[in-house]
Amino acid sequence: MHTAILFFLFASSFDLDTNYITKHVHVKIYAMETEAGVQVSALPELKEESQYAAYKRRFDYLLLNLPVLHQPSSLEVRRQLNALYPDSASIQKAYLKKYAQDSVLVHYFEATAAPIDNPNWPKQKHFTEAELMEVSSKFFFCDKVLPDTSIQAHVCIGLNGIKEAEWKEDYTLLEAFCYEVIFTAFDQDSSQLWDTFVAQKREAIAQLRTEINSLEEYLDNVKKALFKRMESSEVLKQELLHYYRLNKSNLAFDIREQ
Repeated sequence: MHTAILFFLFASSFDLDTNYITKHVHVKIYAMETEAGVQVSALPELKEESQYAAYKRRFDYLLLNLPVLHQPSSLEVRRQLNALYPDSASIQKAYLKKYAQDSVLVHYFEATAAPIDNPNWPKQKHFTEAELMEVSSKFFFCDKVLPDTSIQAHVCIGLNGIKEAEWKEDYTLLEAFCYEVIFTAFDQDSSQLWDTFVAQKREAIAQLRTEINSLEEYLDNVKKALFKRMESSEVLKQELLHYYRLNKSNLAFDIREQ
């Protein structure tokens, strides 16, 4: 998770009656029967009736990636909350209170909501096309070498190259935007972006599998090669910029096009 560099000065209220999180977020409980007993988990999601539902993906990105409760250090806290099962209502209430008291999550949620509520909201953060392309490329993530030396890759809200990038700049809102654009493009019946991703991965593998010294090094090389290929992809760039131009009034930042 990023060390947040807060660039909006929002007064985040912890009054659970007025907090953005409690107004717009629902906690969904998952319970699965296993040999060891019932395994319980809970995740936040934007309410279907929320006024921000049209932009669900950017909020999903924040809700799943930012909470302190989702970090490894909070594993014991989650276990204690999940132990309340089968009292699902108590679990939901406890989780929601944790999210509503998470100052970083509330900050970015409010920052994302503000320009949707008010299209004239002043942009206080500015990114370049180069930054846009670098951040978006990290979602195309190679994570495993298969027995035939092909590579398994994911494009995912959580399993990606964002965390290992360790940028000094805070790209949280840009990350959420890129996630929204990529998966909106993938939803198309015939996705040129998906085809580009598959082709670029195939070409990176073909280029690097001829001389494999170690599988670990091979995977790392393909992963980095795919990042670079997607970073320079004209198809990805056009998807991002087209979506940005359509939605610039409801975004908390602007992109300085070259």
